[in-house]
Amino acid sequence: MQRKAPFSRCERRVLPGRLRADIMLRQEGRCTDCGTRLIIGFFVFDHRPPLALRSEDENANDSNRLAAICWACDQRKTPRDLREIARTKRLAEAHEDHLARMRDKMAGRRVPTRKEWREFERWLSRGTTASLKMEDPDAQPRDALDEQ
Repeated sequence: MQRKAPFSRCERRVLPGRLRADIMLRQEGRCTDCGTRLIIGFFVFDHRPPLALRSEDENANDSNRLAAICWACDQRKTPRDLREIARTKRLAEAHEDHLARMRDKMAGRRVPTRKEWREFERWLSRGTTASLKMEDPDAQPRDALDEQ
């Protein structure tokens, strides 16, 4: 089961050869991060900021947001990007959760914490399942079920 993304993101697309050449000319054939001379086949084009942090309507192949970097720099940068993306998504999910609780808030009452809200939802689900069980004429009382 896939989780719903807290925000939409820009889709990755193939880089045209002309765009690749323009980026290499702009950087004079050197890595953006460390400045070493790039060898054909041993570098990657990096999206800055990462595509996962961009809005859906942005152009993924914007030449001003692409950089050619060597493999060594890419290996150092990727874990850092993944941490940043995960942190951003966590914050977005927490914010969505907060907004949902604010919508349900009654005037004059404080907003329940996430823990209190989960306990309340668990309490509600137990109450509905217990009432459904009691509607069955052959069902035993809840106390009898707990003793077994």
